[in-house]
Amino acid sequence: MAGETLDRPRHRLGPTSPGDGTARGGYGRAIFAMDGYTCVYCGLLMLKDFDSYLQLSVDHIVPRSMKGYDATLIEDRANKVTCCRACNEFGNRYRPNLPAPTNEEEFWDVRDHVFRERRALILKRRERELERYERIRRFARLPGDIDIADEPPSDSE
Repeated sequence: MAGETLDRPRHRLGPTSPGDGTARGGYGRAIFAMDGYTCVYCGLLMLKDFDSYLQLSVDHIVPRSMKGYDATLIEDRANKVTCCRACNEFGNRYRPNLPAPTNEEEFWDVRDHVFRERRALILKRRERELERYERIRRFARLPGDIDIADEPPSDSE
């Protein structure tokens, strides 16, 4: 599982390079390298195969939508993390109700607080989704699933 604390410095790292404008081909590459291509929320390693690689995304810890926040801090690499698409989706509606920081040190305090809160919410949402998945999977029939009654009789019958 990913760590409880954020592995980021409390100072600016600079903006990400836009590259080709996508996370995997551009602005995310430096973030993915910092996090070992692993979701910081759930721990999913996204280089184990092609399908997991397609799950790579970048999350702004302090969301872009925060009014009154310094946009250069919001867009700094120190405010971005690697996450899988599911965790990114689960955390997208989270909006901290915090006043805008008045200085850079307060921004890092907010960022660290938001990371801990957001991670807890995402992990709770993952638990609910796992329960839902297990209920659905228990009763769903998928292509290739067969019932005992569908199996041909054995040679001894």
